[in-house]
This record gives sequence, structure tokens and C-alpha cells, in this order.
Amino acid sequence: MDPQATWKSLLDEWADRNWQAVIELAEALLQWLDKGGCPPEVIAGRRLGTFWNEPVVRFCCQFAADIANRVLNSPDGIPEGVPFSLSCSECDCASPDSYEQAIHEGWTAIEFWPQGTSENFLGACPEHSD
Repeated sequence: MDPQATWKSLLDEWADRNWQAVIELAEALLQWLDKGGCPPEVIAGRRLGTFWNEPVVRFCCQFAADIANRVLNSPDGIPEGVPFSLSCSECDCASPDSYEQAIHEGWTAIEFWPQGTSENFLGACPEHSD
């Protein structure tokens, strides 16, 4: 296994929201570490060493796999325990306070969007719904 390539793939799959791949890559890295494998460098261009990298990789892998499992196990793809903040992909309208309120108001295509800067979910407001 190339732990650095696996780490990069894990980050890429997280950004692309490929949840099954996130789980598989996170589990592979954790198994690698459990067998005594060296961790990847978590920050490109920084030599932080095993003492830093291993706990960061372990935490991030466990976190990523947990969130991915929550997304996949939710019938609506809304992971339990994630604060609900929603933005329209087309405009800057006010966000409903909950997923249930958003559905009631006519929001559609609501997706978990972990790479958002001020929101955790992205969707289409009633004005921009199909």
C-alpha cells in the first residue's frame, strides 16, 4: 500500500462526496496503521513525523468513515448529528432552520455538502426547484 496515495484519494473522495469510497479508503489506512505501517504526511510539503501524522490520520479516518456511514444509512442522505445550515445553489435566500422545514417549504435536491464554508447542506430553494 502507498499510504500517501491512499490519503490523497481519501481527501479527493471526501471532496467529491463518494461516501462508499471514503469508508473503504479510511478502513484501508486504519488497517495499514494497525499492522505497523507508516502514516502518510497529512500536510503536503511538511515533514511532521509519525508522532504527529499517525494520530491525525487515525482521527480523520475514523471521523470520515463515521460521517460517510451516517450519510449512507440515512434515507435522505442527511447525516444525523450534523448541524443543519442550508444554502440555495442558485441564490442567497434565507435558510430554513431544519431539514423538515426545508422540505415543507418546497426545497429540493438537498445534499450534505461538507466542503461548504458557511453551510453544511446545499439544495434548491422553492424558487429554483425543478
